[in-house]
Amino acid sequence: MLIRDIPNAMKGAIIDVRSREEYELAHAGQSINIPWDIHVYYLEELEGLPKPWIFVCEEGFRSGWVVLSLKMLGYEEVYNGGRWFDVDREKKEMLPKAA
Repeated sequence: MLIRDIPNAMKGAIIDVRSREEYELAHAGQSINIPWDIHVYYLEELEGLPKPWIFVCEEGFRSGWVVLSLKMLGYEEVYNGGRWFDVDREKKEMLPKAA
């Protein structure tokens, strides 16, 4: 899913679900890292983040699993943003529209 297709995306949080090592090598600006395989241990921290929650990873598979998991737990406004490296470009394209 493209960031521009997510309602209020510019106000939400970008959560990178790749491993800590992958995240430290490179990540989208202003994203936070919560590895996909332990995301349920971070529910309290997630609840403190602004919505919508936009999950990203390398190709969109791991972020898709996290979104499915959270929806099954009853969370709303959770989206699979796909590839982390597309986020910064998409946000820059949206800035003139948001300003």
